[in-house]
Amino acid sequence: MESSWESRDLPVLDAVVRYLDEHVDAMPDVAQIAAITGRGAAEVHRALRAMEGRFIEVDDRSADGHPDFYFVVRVTAEARQAVGQWPSPDVWVDRLVQALREAAEQESDPEKKTRLRAMAEGLGGFARDVAVGVLSGGITQSMGA
Repeated sequence: MESSWESRDLPVLDAVVRYLDEHVDAMPDVAQIAAITGRGAAEVHRALRAMEGRFIEVDDRSADGHPDFYFVVRVTAEARQAVGQWPSPDVWVDRLVQALREAAEQESDPEKKTRLRAMAEGLGGFARDVAVGVLSGGITQSMGA
């Protein structure tokens, strides 16, 4: 089965988080989110249903699961982390790896370019779990937990 996270779910979740931040007491429905994302209502409805519980809380007022009566009540802390709004070690490591790759592409010195690429590959591969663990500990301490 093909992953729907990057292509469908994450963009829909990002739109929901942004909408709820701009409209404090709102409960966006499928049609509103479809308009914001430029996606079809059926696709948005499938994305929301896939994320229900873990990322979003919904109010489903339909008797037959019709998307017109499916509202997002709130998003979870995990949703805010997934879209990069709140600190998440995984997101930070991904951003660092991407920044290292971009720096390598722009570097003219071949030795520095090689080192930057090696750092990006290391953090994107075998050292990823270590980096996430270190960041997790730092985030937990900074939040007083």
